[in-house]
Amino acid sequence: MTETLTLPDGFADLAPFAAVWGKLESQEERYLQRQHCTMKQLKAFYDATAPRLNAIFDHLDRFPMDGLPEPEALLYRTALGLTEAAMAVEVFGQPCVPYAPFPHKMAIKWSEYLP
Repeated sequence: MTETLTLPDGFADLAPFAAVWGKLESQEERYLQRQHCTMKQLKAFYDATAPRLNAIFDHLDRFPMDGLPEPEALLYRTALGLTEAAMAVEVFGQPCVPYAPFPHKMAIKWSEYLP
């Protein structure tokens, strides 16, 4: 069965990346996905998405964050994946953290923030 992914109008060119990154719901999933990608895949995602961030945020700002329609939620999750791709492209120069075992996990716990 083929899953249909629908991005908002104007963002269809990001569909190949949404098929990977847009399905991921958590930071941990995105972190692990980065480690399983090649640098060629991460660079292609980075090159296609990073220049579109202002357009993505301008579009998403038209909706409440706690009630994004599914196409906008898919676009949002795809943009979140860029945080991981950017670490590989801009900082590490490789999909994994240097000198860390493959694959590994990282957990961030907030102890000062009380909603």
